[in-house]
Amino acid sequence: MRIVDMSRAMSRRVALRDVGIVAGACALYVSLELLGVSKRWSFALNGVLLIAFAAHLVVRRSDTWREFGFRADNLLSAGLPIVGITALVVVSVVLWARASGRSIPIIDIAILLALYPVWALVQQFVFQGVLHRRLMVVLHSRGGQVVVTACAFAAVHLGNWRLVVLTFLAGVVWSILYRRWPNLWLLALSHAVLAAVVYPVMLSDAPLSRF
Repeated sequence: MRIVDMSRAMSRRVALRDVGIVAGACALYVSLELLGVSKRWSFALNGVLLIAFAAHLVVRRSDTWREFGFRADNLLSAGLPIVGITALVVVSVVLWARASGRSIPIIDIAILLALYPVWALVQQFVFQGVLHRRLMVVLHSRGGQVVVTACAFAAVHLGNWRLVVLTFLAGVVWSILYRRWPNLWLLALSHAVLAAVVYPVMLSDAPLSRF
């Protein structure tokens, strides 16, 4: 069964409620950012809320693990485009860094690669497995579903406009990939790898230091 077909089986009321919860979490982060609250606290609070919401969905059992995208049957078909696009972006970032004389902090990248996958999986679960799938019920426009998902993902990175732009673009690409190949394991891997490279190389940022 295709992902769109699975989403049609969900009631509009349930979908709207879940979209509202995710939108509320995004709005809370934006509000805290505009109020100048330390990212240490805004990240921690939203992380707890998103994890609690994910746990609630698991207990509620409105979706199966496979419907969310926790699946292995499409690893090969999904792996080729997702890994290929991720590798292309990483190579492009490295070449850009070399051309502009920027250093490539291998240790920082390695630390992020070791610690980021779980957080990346939580984000992909919430924004793709939940929000994107619910938007398929609420919105008729496929383009609108992708754009709203990407905007929500970018919103929780407010504070650095370059990062907002990058996460919006990444959100669009991941949303398109998820529609065709719904596999959260691979999207989380792509998310973790790109974050581990982009933060220290392109943004000269160490996100873990905020905590």
